[in-house]
This record gives sequence, structure tokens and C-alpha cells, in this order.
Amino acid sequence: MIVVANRFDVDDEHSAAFVEQFKETSDHLTEHEGFRGFKVLTPEKADTHVSLTFWRSRDDFDAWVNSEDFAEAHEGDSLSDMMNAHPELEIHEVAFERESTEVIPTAE
Repeated sequence: MIVVANRFDVDDEHSAAFVEQFKETSDHLTEHEGFRGFKVLTPEKADTHVSLTFWRSRDDFDAWVNSEDFAEAHEGDSLSDMMNAHPELEIHEVAFERESTEVIPTAE
């Protein structure tokens, strides 16, 4: 599995709109082969937001990047008006993973 991290320098005043934009444009990810998950992280301090996508393989990620869905999601690139700099992309192979075994009750 790989994790693709994109780091964005976003001012506090644009934080909510930045996250909302991802919510509105990320539905198509679930339809792509090899997609495992998506998270958007907001900072406690500083201005760096991070998007994380999880993929079965680099080939699956590359197929999404070369897809029509990717092009449509990035069309017009409305996020660029909220950023102070070009985002920084990092791709990592998962070398080790451990998850909690705690059962978390659902809200009723």
C-alpha cells in the first residue's frame, strides 16, 4: 500500500472553505480501483493542511492521476486561490502498520 501526502499552505481564513472543496470533489475516488481511503488534516498550529490518499499500489494511484475524474476534480483549480504556495507532494510505501483493537461504540 502507498500513502500519497499533499501538503498545502493555507491561511486560517480559508481553512473551512479549503476542506469543503475537498468534500465536494472527492466522491469519485471511491470508484477507482485500488483506492483505500482519503483524509484531510487541518493543523492545530501553523497553516499546513495535509491531504492523504491511500492506494493499493503506485499503479493504481497513477491510473487515477491519468483519469478523466482527476482532470475534472482539478479543473479550474479553485484551491489555488486559497494557497500561499504550490502544494508539496510526497509518496510513501507503507512499511509497517498497526491499528487499534478497541471497539468504539457508535452513537445512537
